[in-house]
Amino acid sequence: MKTFHEYIIQHYLSKLLLAFLSVFFLFGTAFSADESLTPFQMKVALIKSSLLGSNENDAAAAFKTFAKIVGRQKGYDVEVTVSIFQNADDLRGLPKEKRPHVVSLGSWLFLELEKEGWLTPIASSSIGEGKVCTPFKILVPAKSKVKTLEDLRGKNINILFTALTEIGLPWLQSLLGQHNLGTMASFFGDISIENDSMKAILPVFLGQKDAGLISAGKFKVMAELNPQLNTMRTITTSEPLLCGVTCVNAAEWSNSKVKEDFAKAMLELHLSPVGQQILQLFKTDQIMPYHLEDIETVRRLTKHLKEGHR
Repeated sequence: MKTFHEYIIQHYLSKLLLAFLSVFFLFGTAFSADESLTPFQMKVALIKSSLLGSNENDAAAAFKTFAKIVGRQKGYDVEVTVSIFQNADDLRGLPKEKRPHVVSLGSWLFLELEKEGWLTPIASSSIGEGKVCTPFKILVPAKSKVKTLEDLRGKNINILFTALTEIGLPWLQSLLGQHNLGTMASFFGDISIENDSMKAILPVFLGQKDAGLISAGKFKVMAELNPQLNTMRTITTSEPLLCGVTCVNAAEWSNSKVKEDFAKAMLELHLSPVGQQILQLFKTDQIMPYHLEDIETVRRLTKHLKEGHR
């Protein structure tokens, strides 16, 4: 749990970031103040789980500023409306005229909406080192007697659930189904959902929890800082899974050039200090081009779950 001072520091760092973005925006667009800009109304949808660990208002404000900067540079006066939705069902129920231009969500949620037919994935969120897919693993303490997934029946587990690790939950449920072990609720004695890597894994390392689920990418970063964590044992590992996806609603873009300019600017965010600050709010270091093959492992996972529910 964060201390009061840590919350104060985080609060003022967020405000400083937004102030910096605003100053950059004013400075960067002053040259075009006398130019004629083409107005464009952009609607953006963010799923709540894609913002875990970030201040929602700060993320929305940063996205608006980013769109303004890009728009001015390309000759548009972009006005952005950002809406934050609880889940995919909230988006699914939107009437056509209220559907957003841009949606940022997890790969699992994208597949839930894919059959609706109005979302086209254009970019993926990097989980580090230019990778958009990461395996997930279940770890146990070094001295644990647990050797297989089946040995965890009735045990407790910590699950890391953050902006780019939410796919771990459906993977675990699918894994249990493939081994005919029932549901998560019936199989485990206790399940704790954690939004912080250290809180998810440290109790497992110390033997206070029986197991922990975390992405390989997150664990690698932790182990680089705390090499002793490598003494923990991995009892099962997933295929590499795609985490975050950014989609566009092609039908809503009356000006296709605006869409192309915006998409290109997203892929170049990491090239500027301001862009890097915006990416930090979305817990990624880079936005990468979307490739169809990247989501195939998640698609297979979805198929396994559906077959298990028949």
